[in-house]
Amino acid sequence: MKFLGYCFLAFLLLVAVTGAAFAQLPPPPGNLTAKATGQFPAGIDLNWQLAKILPPVPPGAFNVYRSVDDSISFKFLNLTDKTAYNDREVVAGHTYFYYVTWVWMMPDSTVRESGRSNLAWVQLGPSGGEKTGKIAGTVTDSVSGKPVPNSQVMFFRPASPILWVPETWADSLGRYSAVLDTGTYLVHCSPPFPMGRLVMTVLPFPVYKPQWYKHAYDPALATPVKVSDGGTDTIDFALARFVFPTLVHLRGTVRDSAGNPLKGALVAFTRTVQEMHAMSSAGEAVTDLPGETFVVENLGCIQGVAWKGLTDSTGSYDATVLSQRSYIALAAKGGYFPQYYDHKNTPPEATIIQVTADMTGIDFNLNPYHPPQMYSISGVVWDSAGIRVPSRIIVFPLRSYASRPARFAFTDSLGTYSVDHLLAGRYIVLAVPFGKYAPAFYKAGAFGVIRWKDADTVTVAANVAGITIGVVQIHSNGVATLTGRITSAGQPLEGVNVVASDAGGAALGYGMTDGSGSYVIDALPAGPSTLTVDLVGYNGVQQMINVAPSQFGLSQDFSLGITTSVSGARDVPQVYALQQNYPNPFNPSTRISFSLPQGGAVTLNVFNLLGQLVTTLVNGPMTAGTHEAVWDGRDAAGRVLSSGVYFYRIDVKGVGGGAAYAAMRKMVLLK
Repeated sequence: MKFLGYCFLAFLLLVAVTGAAFAQLPPPPGNLTAKATGQFPAGIDLNWQLAKILPPVPPGAFNVYRSVDDSISFKFLNLTDKTAYNDREVVAGHTYFYYVTWVWMMPDSTVRESGRSNLAWVQLGPSGGEKTGKIAGTVTDSVSGKPVPNSQVMFFRPASPILWVPETWADSLGRYSAVLDTGTYLVHCSPPFPMGRLVMTVLPFPVYKPQWYKHAYDPALATPVKVSDGGTDTIDFALARFVFPTLVHLRGTVRDSAGNPLKGALVAFTRTVQEMHAMSSAGEAVTDLPGETFVVENLGCIQGVAWKGLTDSTGSYDATVLSQRSYIALAAKGGYFPQYYDHKNTPPEATIIQVTADMTGIDFNLNPYHPPQMYSISGVVWDSAGIRVPSRIIVFPLRSYASRPARFAFTDSLGTYSVDHLLAGRYIVLAVPFGKYAPAFYKAGAFGVIRWKDADTVTVAANVAGITIGVVQIHSNGVATLTGRITSAGQPLEGVNVVASDAGGAALGYGMTDGSGSYVIDALPAGPSTLTVDLVGYNGVQQMINVAPSQFGLSQDFSLGITTSVSGARDVPQVYALQQNYPNPFNPSTRISFSLPQGGAVTLNVFNLLGQLVTTLVNGPMTAGTHEAVWDGRDAAGRVLSSGVYFYRIDVKGVGGGAAYAAMRKMVLLK
């Protein structure tokens, strides 16, 4: 009995300690030191230590605060999950003061921040004895010559492409000036939004085009400016106005899979995923633009909505949007799976519509829900500081369920999501944030998992809650632009995520391929970085690149192969099966999945209505497992085929050469 009493007291003590740990504020970090590194202004290294506390310790991170030339006016600088930080945005001839705090993410989703650490500072002397000079000039309208007030002028060093002066603004007469260290700079002028965010609801760009000196719209074509010792260099900008678009009509129909018109279906035209990411990278808010957010029942909070409306009794709609823009289109109705144009299941793979004039034929065919039993996956998207991140959520079935399409939903404004109408099986979950965050897969307790093969699988046999996806912010202050194209078997791949990371794994930039397989990553800094190229169902690629100090544009193409395995144990099918292709109808490509309980020689052919062989997709030995082939609607000679009904047939020969399995299915190519 005495032993049991001791055990009970120990249990109470453990409960008390645990409760105390979660009830208290985080203790402030200590022993903060600051030290200049390299030749000025190369950076300042910060290091600190944590107080020893009893476990458990909630997950957390550190806020870094900085003040320049005084120890009073501190501003938030950055967030890190390490006990060290390097501040590269420093200028010779100034004194920098720092303190850090410890931030805990509590089980109830609240965030607690400690008090300040000790103060640390560094005084940077003159850079190699250099003097200072001035750049001054005016910003005017290129046609009228009138001043363009409130324009922002920024300065970059080609030898180290980081922002040198945080910001300089033109006054009411369009005049600006800045004192800089002597040296060579690239100068950029960003025009103002005359009406702030109000103008963004109608015209999602400023009245004027941003410009590099001299009359360049790409930093690679900019004219460098040399700041002379004690002198003043005059740099004027004459900004050209945008040619504003006109209103045009986009028309189409929404029908069910049998071709019957659907009345009251929602149709929405939104900004593309690529455009919203570019806006975020440029510093524009994309998650709270007035008039661009729309909540759809059972689907979530859609961002970047340019037009929305309902179909009439014939299933028709008539949308009015701005020309000279790109959109993706979504249709949804209760009782049916939502769909992107053109027969696409997720936002990243949606066909981008380039709008120059009135268009028709933007049609949808929605598939009805088809129980047996259907379930949901729900959770939240947040970063390491506990900040909720509005995102698109995509749920991918594993290859053993490849005949099932990926499903999608949107979080609400607080990052909470639910993806419904899922069949039992195993899935992986991806979050694609609206704001300046890199996409990430679900992995318990992890943040910023960018490769699908590193993700945790979610087994669905009932409703699954608590699937929390950790994302990381993109931190970059460079000026280089990376472009490229990604293909598979010579065909472009859309929806491929391309993430640039530094040696510590921090995200520096993010791009995603469009329908042509092209991607863009802006604002890469000089130096080495790792590119991770990833698409569910394909073998990803990682490659090192190096941006030279004076390099402002570079290109890197990739080719991905279809994977034959997934994370975790590979599922071996129990029976032969040929699945229905998906999507169906399709344009321009579709996937055909088949299962082999044992290895054998496989032939997969496509035939037309006359029974004539069109092309052969598979012809050779294959191992046991679930496999997939892609048909791009072309014949064996590479010619694009017309719309119509086609058949695909599989023939499998066993180890002894005898016929083991044969099956045929029908598919529709619809253009």
